[in-house]
Amino acid sequence: MNDEMLDYLLATDSMDEFLGDKSRCPHCGNKLINIVYGMPTWKVGEKAKKGEIFLGGCTIYEGEMPKYHCNNCRRSYTKDLKRYIEEENNFEDEEEEY
Repeated sequence: MNDEMLDYLLATDSMDEFLGDKSRCPHCGNKLINIVYGMPTWKVGEKAKKGEIFLGGCTIYEGEMPKYHCNNCRRSYTKDLKRYIEEENNFEDEEEEY
């Protein structure tokens, strides 16, 4: 999926329809967000700061990588929502400068 398509789906709240369901965290029930891999654009970085998407990093490995992230319990799940890893949310330790 290209950045323009991702921006459109996020801006119009159509991501759930595009995915075909409203995925919920199996642990806490919170709505899951997509994990985006690769070098983020400025717009994608801003969406990550708002907690709308999760940055998965620039390196893509062989095998199944996490696809969804829960901002509430900080778990990133594989596509089948059965396996997860615990990790910090993007930008949560950074202080905003005014």
